[in-house]
Amino acid sequence: MTPSGAYTAHADGPTLDVPLATLVCDSSDVTSGTLQGTSADGVGIGNIDNITFTTCDVGGIGFTVTMKATPWKINVSAVNSGNSNWVDGTVSSISAHIAGIGCSADFTGKVYGHYENDTKNLVIDGTGSDLVASGASCLGLINNGDVAHFNASYAVSTAPTITTP
Repeated sequence: MTPSGAYTAHADGPTLDVPLATLVCDSSDVTSGTLQGTSADGVGIGNIDNITFTTCDVGGIGFTVTMKATPWKINVSAVNSGNSNWVDGTVSSISAHIAGIGCSADFTGKVYGHYENDTKNLVIDGTGSDLVASGASCLGLINNGDVAHFNASYAVSTAPTITTP
């Protein structure tokens, strides 16, 4: 990966979908992260050390989203089968908390997506079933065990080029 080192990233309009609700935020920012120059197996090629979510709501009710544990790990696995300029991967070690009036839940696990070397965007595409709700107290809108699907496209400040190991 070049360049390695510190980076930031920005996404407009990220969403988190669970079976009975959708959390929508105006934006999200990685305010502190590090990209590694190399990784023998693609695991931990980058870290998300701090991420923020701005003006989030579910059905017009305001919510906060916070990291519970850091860092979140960026991993790459293979060249995307549909576009050779993209590298598939995951963001793992996710631990986040959401809270709004009468509702709170934790989400842990990983999300899937790809990094686009041509646009310099990290795209989390809402696929997979490894981001799961726990500690939910949400009047049935979010329940323990609900699978969450996160969708966002983060423009990475340093515009790195990422290859598979």
